[in-house]
Amino acid sequence: MADAAKPHTDKPQTDKPPNGASVNVPAGEAATASAKKEKRPPNPHAIRETVESVIVAFILAFLFRAFVAEAFVIPTGSMAPTLMGAHKDTVCEHCGALYQSTASPEYDNENRNSFTDVVAVGSTCAACRATNAFDLAGNRNHATFSGDRILVSKFDYLFRDPQRWDVLVFKYPTDARMNYIKRLVGLPGEYLHIEGGDVYVRKAENEPWQLARKPAHKALAMMQVVSDTKHQARDLVASGWPSMWQPLSTTSSTSSSTTNSTSSSDNTAVGSWQVEQTPETWSATLPANSQTQQWLRYYHKYFDKEAWSALTAQSQAKLDIDPYSSTLITDFLAYNTTRFGPRSDVYEDNGSINSTFRIGRRGIKTGTNEDPGKLREGISSDQRPLDVIPAYKITFHGLTGLAQDGMHWVGDLSAEYDAEITGSTGTVSLDVVEFGIHYTCDIDVASGQAKLRATENGQPLNVFANDIQSSLVTPTAATSVRGAGRHRLRLANVDDQIMLWVDGQLIQFDQPTTFDSQKFRAAEARRPYWTPADPLDAAPLAIGAQGAGVKVHRAQVWRDIYYIAVPRGGDYSDYPRFELNNVIASLKDAALKAELVRDRDGALNLVAWIYSHPEMWSDTSLFSKRGALDFRLEEGQFFPMGDNSAASSDARVWYSHPYVERRFLIGKALLVFWPHLWKAPVPHPNIPRMGRIR
Repeated sequence: MADAAKPHTDKPQTDKPPNGASVNVPAGEAATASAKKEKRPPNPHAIRETVESVIVAFILAFLFRAFVAEAFVIPTGSMAPTLMGAHKDTVCEHCGALYQSTASPEYDNENRNSFTDVVAVGSTCAACRATNAFDLAGNRNHATFSGDRILVSKFDYLFRDPQRWDVLVFKYPTDARMNYIKRLVGLPGEYLHIEGGDVYVRKAENEPWQLARKPAHKALAMMQVVSDTKHQARDLVASGWPSMWQPLSTTSSTSSSTTNSTSSSDNTAVGSWQVEQTPETWSATLPANSQTQQWLRYYHKYFDKEAWSALTAQSQAKLDIDPYSSTLITDFLAYNTTRFGPRSDVYEDNGSINSTFRIGRRGIKTGTNEDPGKLREGISSDQRPLDVIPAYKITFHGLTGLAQDGMHWVGDLSAEYDAEITGSTGTVSLDVVEFGIHYTCDIDVASGQAKLRATENGQPLNVFANDIQSSLVTPTAATSVRGAGRHRLRLANVDDQIMLWVDGQLIQFDQPTTFDSQKFRAAEARRPYWTPADPLDAAPLAIGAQGAGVKVHRAQVWRDIYYIAVPRGGDYSDYPRFELNNVIASLKDAALKAELVRDRDGALNLVAWIYSHPEMWSDTSLFSKRGALDFRLEEGQFFPMGDNSAASSDARVWYSHPYVERRFLIGKALLVFWPHLWKAPVPHPNIPRMGRIR
């Protein structure tokens, strides 16, 4: 490294040795000078300045922590998937999707420095529903990761009130030693009503209920994955699993224009969608020669745990699945699907968690060293804990039966298409259905103009009109679509509001795109619909085109959060058990009734049966059995709920104290500044998890 520039000196030139000659200093003098230098007493001013600097630093740190911001670690999964507690971060071995599942039950709630007697051994993939057994012997990234570390602003609420949908940290009202983190849903002075997964508010008893709508950026952040054509189970597709995106058939409920890696169909109509699916790829193509509207619709289905087990046992199994069969989209959340086994069946000892405290040159460091213990003999990458532990010992941490697959129909959905438009004219359309109503966005390829419309039984429905508008209202907007090109097109129906994104940009329409579904679907009419000619809620998402060629490279589906109206002292379900038993008793199918009565989980399996049989939706009383909750908030009282509604202890179940007073608020959660470290191939931060909390 080059020498640093020497400082300028004002000493006379004569003090320097001439012509580079050396100057000899007597040894005695040199020693005396050195001794004087060594014995020089410390400068009291320098010591005082150092001490003062340290004290000031501590004071500033204390003030910053007390009044500006503070770091917290998320302990549980009540806010998943927005924020993670102790969890597993798994890449699905079947489809390659990255998903998370809880591991919080591994830790003692009372003493976080000790393990419980259970270990997470497997979970269900969010995208393909395959079971993944954790490789605790050979994959370091299958270890349990700590919760997200977040930064909380204490400054935000000094000068403004908390806003609905903020993620906030507060002290638990009945035990101020405990810190909670939830999303703010109810505000001071409001009446609150939870029904059908939605939240309604009003200020006075004589006022009509208003749906609490999420802003677009909140709705986008809170969406939860349902399906993704990029992540399909390879072994399923190889066995004949059909694409969940199918051309809408108007002639036969079972005809298919899908080509699989193992089979093909000759029922393809000229000008209709061609779906190509292999274990590695998926795409759907519509030629530009169609002069009628051609739809590609989403038929939701999944392979359940028992079917996966059967398929795994038969390596050459061939599936015979109707591509047009479907079931309702529910509030399934992969985070809640973790299987737990006894720690004593996995490890030879109980392991240990030790707190660390170290002072070094870079300051004070604290943390934990975890040692789960020594794996029992016989457990390996080929024989994982989930493979060797007897099935009767496997638990699901409180979630049983259908609760693991989602018990509640979710009608608020969103789909995004990576669509390549070939041609300069024609129309590309996006469609979403709820309560049997089509909400369609038509985009003119030549001009980029987008128009919204709603239809029922093929007739226009004036849903976007306000109380004083009588003529048909069609919100219109300009988009960046112009002729041929590739775009990400996303349409969402969330909280009675239609939203469109093009290439990640929210499109602003010239008129409000909100509506009140209660005006045309109230009480018992708020259910899914189906007809033989139009699948409606049985295929609630679609992309279509007329006069334009389109190739869809990827299609993704999300759902909104469903807030469960938990009955007092009951299960986390909108359906009381006794009501489900009443539905069973009313069934006309005697054989089905007898089977459900014999089954220990018959009431739960009833829900799954009805969800997957659209022809029953118009006759069953199931959907009218969903419960509701009501709350009244006084001034200074806030109502928080967790994003993981099926596994969150929040104001819904704080029966004696269902609110948080303002004095218990700590601050607003700002960002995840330090998620867990990946442990392989080398330790490195999980950078995609870092970012602002919405």
